[in-house]
Order: sequence, then structure tokens, then C-alpha cells
Amino acid sequence: MVRIVTDAAVRFASTNFALQHDVTIAPISVRCGNTHIPDGPDVNLATLRPTLETCAPDITVEGPSVETMSDIYRQLNRSTSQVISIHTSAGLINTYQNAVQASHLYRGRMDIQVIDSQSISIGLGLLVQNAVQAANRGESYDAIIRIVRGLIARMYVVMFLEDLFFLERNNLVSRSQAILGNMLGIVPFLTIEDGYLLPMEKVRSRMRAVEKLIEFIGEFSGLDHLGLIQPGVRETVETQAIMDRLRVIYPSPPFTISSYGPTLSAFVGLDCLGAVVLETIDQGV
Repeated sequence: MVRIVTDAAVRFASTNFALQHDVTIAPISVRCGNTHIPDGPDVNLATLRPTLETCAPDITVEGPSVETMSDIYRQLNRSTSQVISIHTSAGLINTYQNAVQASHLYRGRMDIQVIDSQSISIGLGLLVQNAVQAANRGESYDAIIRIVRGLIARMYVVMFLEDLFFLERNNLVSRSQAILGNMLGIVPFLTIEDGYLLPMEKVRSRMRAVEKLIEFIGEFSGLDHLGLIQPGVRETVETQAIMDRLRVIYPSPPFTISSYGPTLSAFVGLDCLGAVVLETIDQGV
């Protein structure tokens, strides 16, 4: 039996997915001063806002160590010899790298394939869900790996945020640019490309940012899934309006609204809105 491992920055399109499908989740926490806040699929960022505001943007992400990942694999080895370990982008945190090191300790005893999702949050969750579904269909170990890697190539992430100090924190702009941009009300867009956060463009208002987000998503010829990323669990008037407009363009694919967690907030702050697009395979290829 193939077992799936991921990490606590993951978000799923359905509640209790990890529990229902026996997905193992490696721990991630953020350190805010002397307070350690664990992340997880059910963590609601909105409830943590008062705490995180006291130290943002100086939050430190603490991913699972090599020892922690080794313990996870050792426990799984009691019931399986095949593990697929899918993790948050290696360009953001070191979970993937530590998982690779831990997997080397089990050479000859287990098949452990560690995959860099080059994504986070609901993007990571969509990969894990597809891996689980493939395993449940009886797909082979190698086939599941191919499926996940194929999905990564079709996944796109775009986000906008309202505090440029988080760009400075990630060395994407200088401090003077962050100060000036915040004074002018600049709203920057970011994408995750090859696993790294990269700036795309900037607009002058949140309303324009929402329009640009809709324009970006609307350029795809077809979607297999759309996930909106927002700070809170509950649907807002803004996210509902975005979904309503996009549903006119894409009436069939599933849409998901997901709260991102403290891990992603360390990179984009507490007021980010974004989208994860899983593009439909071009049938003409």
C-alpha cells in the first residue's frame, strides 16, 4: 500500500481530507517572539491575527527537521515499504530538503519518493489529493509519481498583498521601495515560479488588483480546479464576487475557497488574496 506524506502548510479542497484518507502531515510552526504557532490544514489564520500582528513581518518558519522526517518514515515502515512525500516548495522552506536527507536513511528498506510541489497551501493540497485518489484507484507507485509531477507542470499560483514590507523581507524590493510603495498604496502581485516567490507587476488599488486577478485566471483555455486563497475561512463578499464572475467563464470545474495558514503568512502577510490554477491538459497535444 502506497502511503502519502505532506506537511502542515497544506490546505485541502475538502475538510478532514487528511484524516479520512490517512495522509501523514509533517509538523510546521511559525515563531512569533517566544510563541510557537503550529500550522495545519484546519488552522484558521483569522483567529491568529492578533498574535501574528505583534511580530509581522518578523515571523520565523520552522519546518520539520531531518530527525522528524526520519521518525515519520520509520513509523510508516511498519505498514508499508512505499511512500510518496509531497512538500511545500523548496524555494520557501526547507521541508523538502530535510525529507530528502531523511529518505536516504531508508535506502534498501523503503521506496521513498520526495517531491517538491513548487507550491504551497491549496496548491500542495491538490497534488496530495490527486496522489491519494490515484492510490485508491490502484495506480502503481511509479504511476502516482508521474501523475503528481504532471500536475505540477500544470499548476499556476498568483497572489497580491498590501504590505510591501513582506517583499522586503523576501529580498524582492529594497526598504526604501517598500516604504514608498506603502505610502503610495501600491499593491504588488507575486507568483511562484520554479518554486520561488517572484514579483509580477504592481497596481494602484485593491479594486484594480482584483480585476487583474480575474484577468489572469480568465486567460486559461480550461481549468481542472481553481482554488482561491484568502486569510479567513469564511467566504467574503469579495471572494464570492470573484467566484461569480469566473463561474461565467468556467461553469464546470470545481472552485475552492481556502484560508491560508501562518506558514504562508510569513511570506505574504495577513491580507493576501490569491489563486491556484490547475490548468486543463491541452487535448490537442
